[in-house]
Amino acid sequence: MKKIVVLSLFLLISSSLLAQKAKESTYKKFDLGLGFFTDIWQDLPEGMDARTINQGFQVSLMYNHRIGKGGVSMAIGIGTSFHNLFSNTVIPDIKADSISFVPIGDSISYKKSKLQLSYFDIPFEFRYRSKSGFRMAFGFKASFLYDSKIKYKGERLSDDGVEVKVKSKSVNQLETLSYGPTVRFGYKWVNVFGYFCLSNTFKKDRGPELYPISVGIALIPYQ
Repeated sequence: MKKIVVLSLFLLISSSLLAQKAKESTYKKFDLGLGFFTDIWQDLPEGMDARTINQGFQVSLMYNHRIGKGGVSMAIGIGTSFHNLFSNTVIPDIKADSISFVPIGDSISYKKSKLQLSYFDIPFEFRYRSKSGFRMAFGFKASFLYDSKIKYKGERLSDDGVEVKVKSKSVNQLETLSYGPTVRFGYKWVNVFGYFCLSNTFKKDRGPELYPISVGIALIPYQ
């Protein structure tokens, strides 16, 4: 994911420089945005403690359509987002018919245990921008899961003191579709945003009914 973040930052800076040379009527129709956020996970199963900061990242390309002569517009686009859940638990069998999280024993020393989910996003927004540069937007986002993995680094759960690194892909019983409302406020480049997921991460009765609320900072050079 680090390579994706670096590439996205490069595209953001490049698009900003190009925008200065492009016609206003052209570049104001599109914007490339980067978002850095933390997931606040809700309805955690018994015995699970999530880390306070569950860092995530998103990038989106939006087409902006102005409504009337004021500062109101609507936008639709495409993007991708990466959500993380760091916790004191592991998934014993990611291919099971029913997914469960098992707490790591107190005698086990570990550095990291996480679930990572990667989505293809389709965001939609109603926007307002004042002449002074204040921005706000309310919208909705539908996301489609295209990758999932677990990562664990620490002692084996058998409590024999042996250090291991485990990375497994394609966790079973995850919901393919995720969706929820979005909100964003800011001034010029810098915006604060939130996303409230209305759907469960796992299929009903096939895993815990947990879902994220995402809060973070978005960088949008123009819109």
